[in-house]
Formats: sequence, structure tokens, C-alpha cells
Amino acid sequence: MTTLNVRVDEKIKTKAMEILSSRGLNLSTGINVFLRQVIEEKGLPFIPGDSVLLRKKYDMEVAIAKKGKTYKNTEGLLKAVLK
Repeated sequence: MTTLNVRVDEKIKTKAMEILSSRGLNLSTGINVFLRQVIEEKGLPFIPGDSVLLRKKYDMEVAIAKKGKTYKNTEGLLKAVLK
């Protein structure tokens, strides 16, 4: 085990601790979870950016997908794809 020293704005630390605590985690465990996800994903475990903008894009893509053709079973889908 090693110790990690990180400089973080006090307000960010406090808010993060509140959120993690509400999920039964302390800050150290939360950071360990994040670092393990970085390893698992081989990069950031999220897309940095404006979450509101990303949500709008996601909602738009879902709406487009819902307008597409649907199939009652696999056979119908395969028949359409293999035409």
C-alpha cells in the first residue's frame, strides 16, 4: 500500500466526501475505485465534458433509434438484414 498526496480545492473535496459518504464510501475508497476503473478502461472511465450536452446528444440518439424499424423476432431481423 502507498500514500498519495493530492492538492484539491476544499469545496470539491467536501462535496465529493458528502456524495461518497451517501453511498457508504470514504474518500480514500472512492479514489481507489476511480483508479481501478482507469486501469480497467485503460483511460478515463468517463467522457470529460459538458454532461448536459452529452445527455442531450444521448436523448436525441435514443429518439432516432426508437423511430427505426422494430422486429418481433430474430428471424424477421435476419431476413431484413440478409436481403
